[in-house]
Amino acid sequence: MPKPLSYQSARSVLQYFDFTERFFLTSHCPTIKQFEKSIPLRLKSLEFTKDGITLNDLRFCLNGTYSMKRAGRGEVISCTSSYSVTITKEDQRTMRGERTIAHCTTRIQIPKEKAFEKLACILLGERNTVYVKKVEIKKRCPQNIEWPANIQVAMDILLAEHHTFEYVLPIISDASPLKHLDSQFSNKESFDNELVKRAGTLFIRDIDESYYPKLSTLRNKAVNILNSLLPKEVIISIVKNWKEEGREIGTFLYTKYEEDEEDIIVTLKNRFKGRYGSKLLYRPHSQLNVAMSTSSAIYIHKDITRSLTMEAVCK
Repeated sequence: MPKPLSYQSARSVLQYFDFTERFFLTSHCPTIKQFEKSIPLRLKSLEFTKDGITLNDLRFCLNGTYSMKRAGRGEVISCTSSYSVTITKEDQRTMRGERTIAHCTTRIQIPKEKAFEKLACILLGERNTVYVKKVEIKKRCPQNIEWPANIQVAMDILLAEHHTFEYVLPIISDASPLKHLDSQFSNKESFDNELVKRAGTLFIRDIDESYYPKLSTLRNKAVNILNSLLPKEVIISIVKNWKEEGREIGTFLYTKYEEDEEDIIVTLKNRFKGRYGSKLLYRPHSQLNVAMSTSSAIYIHKDITRSLTMEAVCK
């Protein structure tokens, strides 16, 4: 008979199991369940939706039941909700694209946001380490969740375009590489957060004028400012900062700008003594080169949609 794995061997092997296999092995083995959360959990994806949490291809969905108490004339005087969980696995061979693995039929009388918090705590809480390639917060995911304090996720990519960075911050581990960050921001001071500074690609959505002074100081490798039209003065400030402080070759910025009486490219040429790029018959002043140092320049390009890109390039 083959020898059973030792405790240390089981710990070493288990962290590389597919999450689905690991989840069901732990569910059926009380011995492993005792120490499973102390073993690093590695996931390709972690997704929060309006009614559940998906880890890789295993989805934990909250099922709500509502009970209303009515007075004699039918008016509602109280309403309670209770939740259970259904576990499904992605399966493209089925018409629904998933198949049901298990039903947790025990219902807990609890508000929805508390049910979501409890589910998050069961799946992710009290773990030694959780490493995730991509975390996504979907549009209709509840925005009033109080994340349990014992959840910390180290992530490469965070997609939360309908939620604020500050909302997700409590569960982001300081050890996160955070190569890609896409979110809204409710506080301009968050741009000074080390996690935001660390992001290689940064998407910023729906900002107002109070954020403008911070934009010129960003040093991320790629910055995309979406759903905002920047005034000409803000773009001038960004170019000025790049020119004075320099940027690493390949640094990139995308935005849209407000139209003005004077063309943005003409304004930047006159202000920074730039040089027009290749002339196009239908867009003669759409490209500009502004010297940044003896060996580098800022390449600026606009198009007919009022999109403007800047890139630090070699001369």
